[in-house]
Amino acid sequence: MAVGAMLTVPLVALGCSKRAGPAGGAVRMPPGQLVSRQAREKGRELFMENCAICHGKDADGHGPRSAGMIPPPANLTVPLWSDSASAPKIYQAIHDGVAGSAMPSWKSLDDDQIWDLVAYVRSLGNP
Repeated sequence: MAVGAMLTVPLVALGCSKRAGPAGGAVRMPPGQLVSRQAREKGRELFMENCAICHGKDADGHGPRSAGMIPPPANLTVPLWSDSASAPKIYQAIHDGVAGSAMPSWKSLDDDQIWDLVAYVRSLGNP
């Protein structure tokens, strides 16, 4: 195998592992959705239906299924999650799941639903 070909394979593999948004594009926050009261309300409903079982109805990481989880579900009420810079990371955690944890990917949710969840989670640390 030529040296050029040997270098190309690892570089291509690295490129494929880079996080991309839906349909291979970059994750882009919809303008205004993160501060929308309606988005937060929709996000709360989605949270109660899908996330509270592990994260708890108060989002403190103490849901009915949290016992014995290592690592435990995140406490989403701490300021780390309400920081505006965390929005793309929250989106990614919901969309792709979190490796090494029980957090699954929620690819069954569409982008708007995930951003509604992000809006809700961000609101938890900012009453």
